[in-house]
Amino acid sequence: MLANPPVLPCQPRLRRAVSFKLPGLTNLSVKGLGRAWLAALMLMTGVVHADDSTLASSLMPPVPFTAQYTLALDGWPDVPITQRVSQSGELFIASMEASIKVASGYEQGRFTLNDDTIVPAGYRSGYRLAGIGKDYTREAPNAQEMVPPDRQTLLVALGQQADAQWAQGQCTQAVPCSIDYLDHKGRTRTLVYEVQAEESLQAADQTFRTLRLDAWREHRDQKHYRIWLAPRWPGLMVALDYLDYEDSPADEEPEVSAHLVLNQLSSSRR
Repeated sequence: MLANPPVLPCQPRLRRAVSFKLPGLTNLSVKGLGRAWLAALMLMTGVVHADDSTLASSLMPPVPFTAQYTLALDGWPDVPITQRVSQSGELFIASMEASIKVASGYEQGRFTLNDDTIVPAGYRSGYRLAGIGKDYTREAPNAQEMVPPDRQTLLVALGQQADAQWAQGQCTQAVPCSIDYLDHKGRTRTLVYEVQAEESLQAADQTFRTLRLDAWREHRDQKHYRIWLAPRWPGLMVALDYLDYEDSPADEEPEVSAHLVLNQLSSSRR
C-alpha cells in the first residue's frame, strides 16, 4: 500500500472521439440505443467472492449519501447522473438515475444487512428513449432463496469489501477476484477485477482516499472499466474510465472513450 499516495486531479480525459461500444448498441435502433443507455447508466456493478469471516471485522458499514456525476460519452451530450444510498429502518435503497432531453433511465436495488452480509430485498429499473422504453421489477427473494444481489446493491458491497481486500493483498493481477450479479433481466453475469492501487483524488471540492480497480466482464476481457472507489462511502465512485482494447495495438493502453466524474457529494459521513 502507499503510505502517502499522490493527490491526483479528477478531470475528464477523453483524448479523441471513440465509440463507447456497449452490449445492445449494434445499430441506431431505438431498442439498441435504449439498452446502451441503460448500460451506460449502470457502468460498474458486481459482488465480491470472498471469505466473509476474514473481511467482516474491517467492513465499512453503508451510509446514506447523494452523489452527482457527469458522464462524458461519445455521441451524446454530457449526461448528469444522480446516485443515492438511503436508509429507512433496516432497509437500504441504492439507486442511480439520469436524464437528458431524449432519454432517461433509472435503477434501484433494495437490501438489508444480516450482521455485515448484504441481503437482496427487491429491484426495479427502467429506461425511456424518445418516448419508448421498458421497466423491470424483481420482488425480494424468500428467506430460503440464495440469489446474487442486483447491480446497485453490489456496487455498495464492492465498495465495502475492496478496502479489506487491498489491506490483505487480495484481488491482484496474478489472482483477480470474480464477481457475480443479476442484470436488469435477472440473468447471472460475472465480472473480474483487480484492486490495483491506493490513490488520493480531488473531486467535488475535496480530496478522497480511493482505491483504483480494473474490472472487466468475463468472456469480454477487451472492455475494461477503471474505477476509483471511495471506501469511506460504500458504493461511491470518485471517477470511472471506460477503455476498449479491441482495436488497440498489443501492449498499448487504449484511449479513454468514456469518463465519469464526481461533481458533488452530500452525506453525514465526513
